[in-house]
Amino acid sequence: MRRGSLLVAISFALAGTATADDLDRRTLTAKEVSTYFEPYRPAVKACYIDHATNKTAQGTLRLELIIHRDGKVQRFGYAAPGVVKPWSDRLDRCLRALVPTWSFPVRKGFTSAVIPFTFVRTHAPDAGPYESCWDPRGCPPGKEKRS
Repeated sequence: MRRGSLLVAISFALAGTATADDLDRRTLTAKEVSTYFEPYRPAVKACYIDHATNKTAQGTLRLELIIHRDGKVQRFGYAAPGVVKPWSDRLDRCLRALVPTWSFPVRKGFTSAVIPFTFVRTHAPDAGPYESCWDPRGCPPGKEKRS
């Protein structure tokens, strides 16, 4: 009996932070996927910002994952509407280099997940920066310069 409980304790330790309830669940929930993917978002954003620079890029990226029972990504795909060659090849290489670093909790079954990203680029008129009179007391009325 003691040997069996030791084996269970070791298996939970190897599973990381997984609890018995977590291991009983068949797949990851959407909230779990979002929570565990959060640390990887900045790198994905950097890939898109750096490599989807053509004018036809629509600012949307959709990651499509199949997460293995062991928590690693087994299959990866993505959609980036409007991103064309050679930028699409660069984006592909950048994203695929990130995938091996991603990990999720252990589950009994495979999980399919879609993670959407939306990027917005604006060119607002009069958005600054503004030149000022550089006086520490502030600019006298009517002396403020705009460029």
